[in-house]
Amino acid sequence: MEMNILKKIGVLFCMVGMLAESPAIAAWAASEIAELNIDSENRYTGMDLSYSEGYVPKVENDTACLIVPVVCQGQLKENSLKAALNPDSGTDMPFVSEKYEKNIKLSQEKINDSQETMDCYLVNFDIKLKDDRKNGSYPVTLYVDAEDINGNFIHKEFSVNVVIADEKPPATQPSTEEPSPDVPSSAEPTTEEPDTKEPSTDAPDEDLTGTVNVTGPSGGDCGGSVSSGGAASESPTFAPKMIVQSCKSSKDEIQAGDEVTLDITLLNTSSTETVKNMTVTIGDEGEYLNLLSPTDTIYVDEVSAGQTCRVSYKYKILASALPGAYSLSVTMDYADSKGTSQSAGGKIRMMVSQTVKLEFDPLVLDSEVQVGDVVTAQIQAMNLGRSKVYNVRALIEADGLTPEGTLFIGDIEAGKTATGSTKISVSSLSEGASLYGETQGTVTYYYEDENGKEYEETGNFAVNIKTPFSNTSKVEADDTGQWWRIMAVVFGILFFFIVGMILRGIRRKKQRDEAEETIL
Repeated sequence: MEMNILKKIGVLFCMVGMLAESPAIAAWAASEIAELNIDSENRYTGMDLSYSEGYVPKVENDTACLIVPVVCQGQLKENSLKAALNPDSGTDMPFVSEKYEKNIKLSQEKINDSQETMDCYLVNFDIKLKDDRKNGSYPVTLYVDAEDINGNFIHKEFSVNVVIADEKPPATQPSTEEPSPDVPSSAEPTTEEPDTKEPSTDAPDEDLTGTVNVTGPSGGDCGGSVSSGGAASESPTFAPKMIVQSCKSSKDEIQAGDEVTLDITLLNTSSTETVKNMTVTIGDEGEYLNLLSPTDTIYVDEVSAGQTCRVSYKYKILASALPGAYSLSVTMDYADSKGTSQSAGGKIRMMVSQTVKLEFDPLVLDSEVQVGDVVTAQIQAMNLGRSKVYNVRALIEADGLTPEGTLFIGDIEAGKTATGSTKISVSSLSEGASLYGETQGTVTYYYEDENGKEYEETGNFAVNIKTPFSNTSKVEADDTGQWWRIMAVVFGILFFFIVGMILRGIRRKKQRDEAEETIL
């Protein structure tokens, strides 16, 4: 039985050796596909932060400068890859419609403002922006195509957020109406009697009626004064203008599903005239905003010159509302001091965000590891919200465990899951009396919403670190026991063989002695 066990073990080792040297296994190992990833740990020239710290492209001079350091695990054919961008140029997007494409060569780039370098494919695009762009966070997708040295085709997509914070106000359109001399004046007719006095004979050919002094910036006459020989005209009067001065929400951050009150402040820009008998009407709230106030029209008795008034409306934001800016129009109808009807309008913008609901599975890591091991840690994240989350990553910290870097998961669409992993080196414990045993660690999760706001969560885990000789001792003990069993069998056989030989010799000697006695 023992000999059969030894024979089977020997045959197994021979089969493993032959399989390792077979051409099929060698071809399989050689055809492993190279892997492309973003270097999320280091900061390159032109970057204020690394990707793990929340890098966003710089925006200046109507251009967003996108930098993506791509690193390769393996080797690409001709050390080259093709990078392309095709940013969405829809109505609500800030990007100019244009396609970007480059061939990127492997290069050594300085990192972290030091002399240290890193081999990477540094992708750099200057994305043109529209003049009428709106503030917000807008995703762009980088498409990377390459071929490794084994002929395997590689396609990878990376999403990066471009944050716009320099929204420009809409330009005032110049009037295209031409002056018409036939249009009657809107000023009230005068009740004064016309001047029947004959004009002065000092200047019979010049009519000076309605001429006024033109004052300079300092209040003095500009270019001399002109005297009037007739009656001076009335100074023109302008109707008072009402504008939307500001709008304040009852919540600092409006999220889908919230009920909010909007306090709108209206300003009478006139310094002399009072506005009376004014009605304020809020515009159509759209698909995702429901007006909770009893009416969309509010009456204001009067607003004194240079003063303000405030009107309030209450809204319910539907839970299904898409994140972004929602515009509401405000219309004001009122009368000036002469009873003439006037109207004015404006808009308010309300930013709505979706609640971020991201859930993380427990850290996947061996419960027992040995000093000197290099193990893989893995985390899966689930986006349970209605909006996309960006730059999802995790930082693993524990005594005796040293990760290669931040575990980067990337962007996750609503209702999707994504997984990230990193390598961890195991060393002995530096805290406590023992070099081995259980270590308690923490996982800190970071991610961002569509407005660039960063969120942070933490989790805990435990790992038992064992001596590097723990498995070796066990194997040696098993081998030693097996050896003694085999030796015991061998010695038993030898013992019985020797005893048999001795007994046989004694029996032969006894037979010879008996034969000699018979002869005598």
